Amino acid sequence: MIRGNRMSILQVVKGCPLFYELYDEEILNIVGSCRVLNLSPGDVIFNNGDIGNELFLILNGSAVVKRGNLELAHLHKGDLFGEMVLLKDNLRKADTVADDFCDILVVDYETIFCHYQNDSKTFALLILNLARMLATRLHKAGGIIEKLVLENAKLKDKKAA
Repeated sequence: MIRGNRMSILQVVKGCPLFYELYDEEILNIVGSCRVLNLSPGDVIFNNGDIGNELFLILNGSAVVKRGNLELAHLHKGDLFGEMVLLKDNLRKADTVADDFCDILVVDYETIFCHYQNDSKTFALLILNLARMLATRLHKAGGIIEKLVLENAKLKDKKAA
């Protein structure tokens, strides 16, 4: 259960793409079943290879997603991570660590999927928003891959010359 100001939490959650087009009451219904982690710098949220059944939303502060020494992402207030559990991919693919004091909303898989039978409109919007988020990330990843392929081709041309 959440401790603290529900309305300030609501404002952060409303800004997250997973919750777009949901009414405040629908969001509060979801948030009411969640808990908040209060973390200090260096606290581990999860490690690569962990099995998890929750997704996370940074309410304030920041965290870093790493694989080994390579930083994959720096997460800030309003950023969602671990959302692949909604597609039943519950194996964590990287380490995620708080790099500042932060509060993180923890949303369990069942908190979302209980809406499948109980509130199909909310469930449909959540899954549609998830698909939109993943499509945006896939598009961005495609652009990065294209740049890397071009850089690799240039390096090969230089080496051949």
